[in-house]
Amino acid sequence: MILGKQVTTALSFLSIVGNSGIAAFTPSSTHSAKNLANHYVIENPSSSRQQQASHRLMCGLIAAIDDIWTSKTVGFDNIALLNDNGNEKNQLLEEVTSILEHRGPDGMTCSSGVIGQDESGSKARWAMGHTRLAIVDPNNRKADMPFQLDFTVDGQTKKIKLAANGEIYNHEQIYADLVNRDGWDHDRISGSDCEVIAHYFAKHGGPATASKLDGMFAFVVFEENVEKGTVKAFAARDPVGIKPLYFGRAINADPEKKVASGFVFSSELKGLVGHVVPESVTAIPAGHYWTPEEGLVCFYNPDWLRKDDYAPWEDEDHQVTDDEIREAFKKAIKKRMMADVDYGFFLSGGVDSAVVSNVLLPLYKEAKLAEGGEYKPIPTFTVGMENSPDVMAAKAVVKELGGSKYIDHKIRNFTPEEVFDMIPKIIYHMETYEAELIRSSIPNWFLAEAAAKEVKMVLTGEGADELFAGYLYFKDATSPMALQNELKRIYGMLGNINLHRTDRMTMAHGLEARVPFLDTEFTKLIMSVNPEKKMVDPEAVKNNARGREKTMLRELFEGPNVDGHIIPEPVLWRAKAMQCEGVGEDWVSILQRKVSSLVTDEEMEGASEKFPLNTPHTKEEYYYRRMFEEYFPGMDHVIVPWEGGGRAMGASWKSDMYTREGLRNVDLLSHSLQDGKAKVMEK
Repeated sequence: MILGKQVTTALSFLSIVGNSGIAAFTPSSTHSAKNLANHYVIENPSSSRQQQASHRLMCGLIAAIDDIWTSKTVGFDNIALLNDNGNEKNQLLEEVTSILEHRGPDGMTCSSGVIGQDESGSKARWAMGHTRLAIVDPNNRKADMPFQLDFTVDGQTKKIKLAANGEIYNHEQIYADLVNRDGWDHDRISGSDCEVIAHYFAKHGGPATASKLDGMFAFVVFEENVEKGTVKAFAARDPVGIKPLYFGRAINADPEKKVASGFVFSSELKGLVGHVVPESVTAIPAGHYWTPEEGLVCFYNPDWLRKDDYAPWEDEDHQVTDDEIREAFKKAIKKRMMADVDYGFFLSGGVDSAVVSNVLLPLYKEAKLAEGGEYKPIPTFTVGMENSPDVMAAKAVVKELGGSKYIDHKIRNFTPEEVFDMIPKIIYHMETYEAELIRSSIPNWFLAEAAAKEVKMVLTGEGADELFAGYLYFKDATSPMALQNELKRIYGMLGNINLHRTDRMTMAHGLEARVPFLDTEFTKLIMSVNPEKKMVDPEAVKNNARGREKTMLRELFEGPNVDGHIIPEPVLWRAKAMQCEGVGEDWVSILQRKVSSLVTDEEMEGASEKFPLNTPHTKEEYYYRRMFEEYFPGMDHVIVPWEGGGRAMGASWKSDMYTREGLRNVDLLSHSLQDGKAKVMEK
């Protein structure tokens, strides 16, 4: 049963975006009969990448439940995703979950049933679908989600249904704390890092659980207290917004009604199309949880982010040493090496990814030596046009780190001509119409596509600019506190922009990306440093000299790593390039001319009438917006674009570095490693 044109469109589009097909159903034997409800696993044997013993999963999730908290109706509303849960399998749930197959191409699990009691007025139908990217032990059915687990807590039975997406780096410590501090006597049924969410939730509740997790995550929990007959619904997203999660009010399949008393959740908007009232769709913000009783509540409230008078550097006893920062970053890197499959890293050729590679490679060598056997070079991936700033800089970094002996460097060269037919597919996966973001996503698509053929996980340099004032417009910051406040502003947009791109472009190819710069403890440390150290000298930017943007980071890692390798000087001191610029200086203008030719003057004249919210200001913006509306009708309000059309436009100061179309002077991006470019770095 499919509801309406929107669902048909979303499902049929799978043939365009590359759905790889589903194999036969096989029963799951990992859950007890009393917990099973309607639970089945769909295998995908076509996954060709090497699979080794591992329990961790990245994924896509779908969840739905009747609203028994804010709506009181007699009987159940006609909610398509919940109607079939009395059958052997929920066919529609399977179809909708398969829309997210790209997020987890290794298999799919669907579960549905009824929880609560009629007597207490809390009986609710529920459904969960989960696609899995098996980082570890792919054949271990006990690690499959949705988890359905029973716990006895203080004499009461709690039934937990859990679907999660992410990596919980402190899962071992969380379970140890439960056992040692709380006397927890329930064994884990798998090695899944996400399973501890269910255990901790049963003991301490949702808000405490969300605050306890260290990692990147989005999850939904439905809990039934058997003795009380009560039901809880809870959803949460990690502090930075690395993993996405949306929800909306269910559509009522009865023709005379519109809104049903139910909630539907999805990792991506495409899982909601046709199943929720479009105007009701909400993106759970970074660091927030949701319950039907409270709505959205912020659980991540560090002083550096929330307090206007935060200034620990004014205390003379507050000292943050360079060694302390370097050690904290090493710890963040090591934490994100938690994997039992081959992994690699994105090497853009910028200073951020160069720093990651410089710290990572010695740790990688050490880990491989401890494992024994023959050393295998770490896979590394770069994207760009021939002789572009990124490609040439990345080659120099690889050479300095020991070349092919230690690094298997793959470069995905592309030309402007080959990308335009890809734009519809990219916008479908990106689920945005924000122009600056879409520009940078196009080369990232090619990068992720290439990496996914080799590995299932990569580390990236994302997030350094938001901590170290890395964008060129910071040269116009009027004061250290203005700079600090701007860093807080753009940090708060990460989940809507940078991390949105990172998640969608990697997960579109079944690839997991980890972001060590955005480790919450490392971030807390860096944001406690006097912002005076991050101020940018306009003359240094002009002359490509010390004192330019991100000088603090550059100087921290200017020396050799433990293997004696340094970051090449032209890379260490090259200008910050947006991801759509470093791949080729003329890329943006080529892209804009092409897409602008596909929008008429008449369409632009009627832009404000057709798109009253976030009205397109350029033909490029109109082109993206028109395509977004085709795929996600009525959901334009979910997108949070940059104020003024670009990152720099929302700053408290004015800067002439950027326009809505991008960097004004792309010559700033050139460096001496490019053919025909002169060396201009000044000490």
